Amino acid sequence: MSFKVTFWRFVRRNIGDQRLICNGGDSSDSLAENQQRPTGMGTYRRLTKVVVCLLPLLLLILLLSTAKDQNAITQIPRVGKVLCVNSKLAVDPPVADGLIMQKDVRASQWKTFNSTSQKGLTDRRIVFHETSGTNELTFRQCCAVESAAKNNPERPVQLFLRPLFIPCHEHLSYHPSDLFHKPLWLDILSNYPNVEAILLNEEHYFAGTPLQSWYDAGKWRKTRHETVHFSDYIRFLTLHKGGGLYLDTDVLTLRPLQGDKFRNFLSYDNVAMDGISSGVLHMEAGHWLATAMMRLLAEEYDPTEFAFHGSEAISSLMHKSCGMQEGDPKSNACKDIHLLPSRCFFPIKKLLAVEKLDRARVMSLKGPGILTRLNNSYGVHTWNIMRNDPGDLANNPSVFGSLAQIHCPMSVARASEFLN
Repeated sequence: MSFKVTFWRFVRRNIGDQRLICNGGDSSDSLAENQQRPTGMGTYRRLTKVVVCLLPLLLLILLLSTAKDQNAITQIPRVGKVLCVNSKLAVDPPVADGLIMQKDVRASQWKTFNSTSQKGLTDRRIVFHETSGTNELTFRQCCAVESAAKNNPERPVQLFLRPLFIPCHEHLSYHPSDLFHKPLWLDILSNYPNVEAILLNEEHYFAGTPLQSWYDAGKWRKTRHETVHFSDYIRFLTLHKGGGLYLDTDVLTLRPLQGDKFRNFLSYDNVAMDGISSGVLHMEAGHWLATAMMRLLAEEYDPTEFAFHGSEAISSLMHKSCGMQEGDPKSNACKDIHLLPSRCFFPIKKLLAVEKLDRARVMSLKGPGILTRLNNSYGVHTWNIMRNDPGDLANNPSVFGSLAQIHCPMSVARASEFLN
């Protein structure tokens, strides 16, 4: 029953036709009645009229002020900086490394995350960083995280995301923190209990580390390579703070990543073994190589360089510290870090990735051969160059699409809902 109907039923039941009094009635009759009554009685009647006329209005104001929508947003006054989740949702920065985002929990009630509280989990965790500042995942990125979680149910998977680049706090005098946050990717990944999506509190995360001065100086914010450079730097900070197995968000996991093979390792990114990738690596918490990489990156930052701070930097450090020579994995003198062949995670060359993953059909002459090669791999780096529209996967049985249907089925089932 609507509020309007209920209200007017109440008025008719309790006030009846007293509305005629409010309208004045017949003035001559009213005058005659007043002349026949004592002065006190006339005053009492006038007061009664006022109360009766105002009663419906007072009741309406009271009911409207106390009526509450269960989905109403609690507006919290903005004080200082906030972490922007999206253009309509912001939260106060916690005294912690970040907040664990949950789709069924209001943002104001998200639990805090600290790397120092992850003892017993850190070396086993699989880590992803999304550093674009959109606080969103593309289909390929969501598929990558899902494939790692699906193939490694016993390992925690942590996805770190930067707050939204758009300065929502500059446009809102209040920020709603009691909204639910239910983006498509979070809805999908929430089906895996071993996945945590963490909204980073960057200033707290970098504070007191060898990269704090680099972060605070902010030169990286002014370069066109901002997203890439931030990604290159923060992955080593994460491994230094808590350890774990880092994967780029364009690595599709094909098999469980278990055993000592996947502990304290680096990987070649090509058959010639002339370069080490920084896109797939594991280091235990506090490993000297992560610390050395942070110091090198802090000292040698070049805003104009695109690739130096990743693969080139770690290859250079391994040559200097461990005597590693190009093409010779046995030249590595460091016994606490080992090298994996490119077939483990880089079975497809970058220049051939589109042809062999995106364009090659499973039923074509090339398809079976590519899939056979991938049978010996634990993951496949897709080089961030998938060209097919996510919604076309079902109707376009490419090699990548076929692998995705197996290793990230929930992402594939909702592929048409992704924008990219």
